[in-house]
Amino acid sequence: LGSNPANDNATFIEDNTLPSFSRAVNQRDADLVYYWHKFRRSPEGSAEKLDAQRDLLDVMNHRLHVDNSVGLVMKLLFGSEIGEEVMKTVRPAGQPLVDDWDCLKSMVRSFEAHCGSLSQYGMKHMRSLANICNAGVKEEAMAEVAAQA
Repeated sequence: LGSNPANDNATFIEDNTLPSFSRAVNQRDADLVYYWHKFRRSPEGSAEKLDAQRDLLDVMNHRLHVDNSVGLVMKLLFGSEIGEEVMKTVRPAGQPLVDDWDCLKSMVRSFEAHCGSLSQYGMKHMRSLANICNAGVKEEAMAEVAAQA
C-alpha cells in the first residue's frame, strides 16, 4: 500500500538543464519546453521574442529557486553532509513514502508559505519533504528553517 518497487532503483536528476526534445518529455518539463519553443520560434528582435525570453527565464528562475530552497532547508535541518543523504533516501519496497501524511501536508504548506509555490516542477522534491517527516522533524522546526531559506 503506497509503495512503489521502482523506488529501489530511483535516481535523481542533479541538473536543471534543457534535455533534447526529440519525442517524449517529462511532464514536469512541459512548461519549460513550451516556453523554449515559443522563444525559438519568435521573430528575432520582436517584442514577442523578448516576452518569450522573459517567460522562459521566469520558469528557469523559479526552478532554480525551488531547488536551492529545498537544498538549503535540508542543510539547515540536517547539516551539509547529512542533508544530502536525507534528501535522497529511498525507502525499501513495501514501505509507504511517508509514515504521517498529515505531517507531509504540513511540511508542504510550511515550505510554500515561506519559499513560494512548489509548482508541478517542485513535486520532484516531495520525497525530500517526506523524508523530513520520516526523520521526526516537527512543523515548527520546518517553519523556522523555511523562513531562512
